[in-house]
Amino acid sequence: MNKKITGIFLGLCLVVGSGLSAEPRSYLMFGIGSQFDLGQLSGTIMKDGLDSSQARRNAAGEYAGRQTAIYPENTLIGLNRATNGLVGANTNGGMVGLNLNVGYEQEGIFGIDSLFWRVNVNYTQKIAGGYTSSTVAGYRWLEQEWDYKAWTIPTYIGIKLFNEAKTTGIYIAAGVNYFNGGWSVAGTIDGDTLRAALPGVAGPGGALLGDAPSPSIINENAKFNVSGFGLNWLVGAQTKVTDTGHLFFELETILSAAMGTASTRSIGGAAALAPYVPYPVVIGGQTYRVGYKLEL
Repeated sequence: MNKKITGIFLGLCLVVGSGLSAEPRSYLMFGIGSQFDLGQLSGTIMKDGLDSSQARRNAAGEYAGRQTAIYPENTLIGLNRATNGLVGANTNGGMVGLNLNVGYEQEGIFGIDSLFWRVNVNYTQKIAGGYTSSTVAGYRWLEQEWDYKAWTIPTYIGIKLFNEAKTTGIYIAAGVNYFNGGWSVAGTIDGDTLRAALPGVAGPGGALLGDAPSPSIINENAKFNVSGFGLNWLVGAQTKVTDTGHLFFELETILSAAMGTASTRSIGGAAALAPYVPYPVVIGGQTYRVGYKLEL
């Protein structure tokens, strides 16, 4: 499928660009943007969570499903409302990232004015979201914090079409990227303290939060990092604002993922998940970017 898309795209490049004279221009570019749903983890954070490998038992010691290793925010919000605030919930949704971008771009390749190539370096860091905490009767028994950092180096070949004065243009491009980065989840889920303080009421075996992990997950920090190669494309527009300066807006899509492995460092984390946890790690996504191109 990806090979077919790439072939169609290159064919369009040649058709649209054929017969045009070459007037090469090159740029140094700087951009800043926002990336949403980092790691494609918003579903896990807000509604899905993650089951533990340990069995859950009710007050009679009978099997009652699985314990929970990662609590979703909708569960905590529901408990907060159902208990009239006895179970507190502080939720912040999925992760949002800041994307910083530098690159070099050249028009008029292969003697065709409308073709261009580009290479970029992108760095993305989480700046919002990805934090959840909960209390029971004022005791903070749960704190989960997600983080994300990634580098991508995408290369592109594409079509750029200008107005007659060559001051404003639109473009589309596709290519491949190298990626390196990942995400982590850290925190504490202290079910054992709830069970000791409120036996039969909260914590494992209790009426509330009976699926809390036991042994408790204390000060865990599981980090998943991957590297490899993926595909990418972008659409954008630029307009001349000074003699050598161009303002640009674009939407960049990075497709890259690999299987990552994290080591757990707490007894509860190893019991709930595993000493070494394999998990698919998605790097990239969609970035909405604004920036400046300096004509060289």
